Amino acid sequence: MDIDTKKKSLTKAELHLMNILWDKGQATVAEIQEALDEPRPAYTTTLTVMQVLTKKGIITHEKHGKSYVYRPVMGRDEYIKGFMDEARNTLFKGSLTALLSFFAKHEKISKEEMAEILREMAS
Repeated sequence: MDIDTKKKSLTKAELHLMNILWDKGQATVAEIQEALDEPRPAYTTTLTVMQVLTKKGIITHEKHGKSYVYRPVMGRDEYIKGFMDEARNTLFKGSLTALLSFFAKHEKISKEEMAEILREMAS
């Protein structure tokens, strides 16, 4: 992650809400609440997390009637890239080979999955 992305590191709760927002594209707190599994956190808890995400600059909002509609500023792929770059640099001393080998060994990737990964990397 670059310095800007490091500041935008997400907690587990923030990431959970961001995944909903990335999937929806935009949503109100009520719509995000509806997408959460039971037991849902309190509406005010979800609102607080959305306000934190706004302060971090990961989402923005516009007022529509009495509600705010939230939209991602940072895309899922952009966040994942920064997160994985940071993991590679800090946990694997910058080695992409070490990172990929770790997953290949510990995730028991099948030959079919490995072939699919190689095809994806070649495109």
